[in-house]
Amino acid sequence: MWRSASTVRQHIRTSVGLLLGVALWANSALLFAADTAGDRYASVMAEADGLARYNEQLNANLAAQQARLATIQKEFLAIDATATAVVELVQRMFETFEAFIASDLPFLDPTQAGPDSRSERMGKIRELMASETAPLGEKYRRLMEAYQIELEYGRNLFAYKGTLEDGREADFVRLGRVSLVYRTLDGEEAGYWDADQKAWVVDNDSAKAIEKAVQVAAKEIAPDLVILPVPAPREVQL
Repeated sequence: MWRSASTVRQHIRTSVGLLLGVALWANSALLFAADTAGDRYASVMAEADGLARYNEQLNANLAAQQARLATIQKEFLAIDATATAVVELVQRMFETFEAFIASDLPFLDPTQAGPDSRSERMGKIRELMASETAPLGEKYRRLMEAYQIELEYGRNLFAYKGTLEDGREADFVRLGRVSLVYRTLDGEEAGYWDADQKAWVVDNDSAKAIEKAVQVAAKEIAPDLVILPVPAPREVQL
């Protein structure tokens, strides 16, 4: 069947329009695909750059933490060394104190709790030092208290009643740490402690002076010059 010329031309225009539409759609699709790929590439690059900066920050933080850790480890080592030195110091203080008491005048201190607070105090300190659970600070505090008390003993004149080794009752007078003398209550004997012999030495010639010293120490008479037997000075190795 023959078509008219106008129909043919219309058909051609329609076909051309369709082809042009397809071409424009294809071109738009390609441009969209290109834009999408570019956006994705830019996004990936930006993310990679961000990750790189974050990684650099993490590395810097890690290096700082490692440096701090090294410093802390050094501090711990220093603390351990100091703690060890303190433990050794407290132990030496105790050993020196114990040796000093053993070589000191054998006087009593009935002014505090117990018949012989010095011996009781030394026993408690010895027990404390032997304890593995007692705090180091407590050991140091008790030692310093004992040192202070012993220091005060060397500064005063003190009299007290006690017994000799044979059980006789006597008045004792301690002149600081210089002299320790006694006079039996019956007045029959007087003497002093000899640190070299570690024994009591009879010295009845000093009986009157010792009696006067007892009265002065007990504040029964006014302070006065008292001449007591004093052993020769000696060097004590601690």
